[in-house]
Amino acid sequence: MTIMEVTGVLEMGPDDVLKVFKNQGFEVQLVDEMREPPLPPLKDVILSGCPIGREDPAELPSDVLSLRIFECHNIRSLSDMPFFQQTNELRFCSINDCRGIESVLDLSSQSQSCTPFVNLELLRLENLDKLHVLVKVAEASIVSTLSSQSIPAIFSNLKSFHIEGCSNMKQLFPFHLVHDLQNLEDLIIRGCGQIEEIIGSEEEEENHKGNGTQAPTSFSLPKLKELELWYLPELKRICSSNKEMVCNSLREITVVECTNLKRMPMYLPLFQDTHQSAPSAHPFEKIRIYPKEWWESVKWDYPNAKEVLRPWLKWF
Repeated sequence: MTIMEVTGVLEMGPDDVLKVFKNQGFEVQLVDEMREPPLPPLKDVILSGCPIGREDPAELPSDVLSLRIFECHNIRSLSDMPFFQQTNELRFCSINDCRGIESVLDLSSQSQSCTPFVNLELLRLENLDKLHVLVKVAEASIVSTLSSQSIPAIFSNLKSFHIEGCSNMKQLFPFHLVHDLQNLEDLIIRGCGQIEEIIGSEEEEENHKGNGTQAPTSFSLPKLKELELWYLPELKRICSSNKEMVCNSLREITVVECTNLKRMPMYLPLFQDTHQSAPSAHPFEKIRIYPKEWWESVKWDYPNAKEVLRPWLKWF
């Protein structure tokens, strides 16, 4: 006998529902909504193959939580879409296979703002051939070449960032944006064939600003738990050579086919724990590597890092 579970608000009384479905051979179970309330519907907008652009009159609800865009080739940036500026509760954003996208946000005009991303937690970018910068802040310029313009916090609530198949990216985060990544937990970068560095040099920014102050020697991504780097043949550095990246929560590292990467700048609590009796509050889980020759040649800032990490080392 076929069994069907019926939930939701019923237009007919329970007895009438039972009668209708039993006459059709179904065994019916009624669920008390007061006892098991359903989850609220996700406010999700999906745009697929839409010829949207700057003049598009479409509107989005201001409280949309999820925005997914597929194969919309006319837009150069989310900022091109007038309705995007109206959203302020966005938690998840995914952009896939949009051939015209050059930046995720365009703040080069004073009329544009980053308000839609103020609550963003998950950002996923895939197969965006023309994407060359996350945030454009001036004509023919990116954040790292900006002189004295104040950039608001953009990714301050971001927890997960996945970028894949974006072949025109050379630098992922200008150093100025790193201070907005204090809640980042997962960073996954795959198959971006031209990317050379993950985090830009603060010295370059200071030179462009004409500021000769000494840059700090370390910065922190305190909540980063997982770092994955896959098939990045041009990747030369994670950050500048005089910087140490403190990752107090990092549990998983994956590096696959990044053979031009010569230095691992991360400092982990695990290194400090070798000199202490108390274990780390964020225990390390695994480090996955390919090829083995890369692991043998790569340098860590912490002198005994490879020996410390050996128990967690896994080969692909």
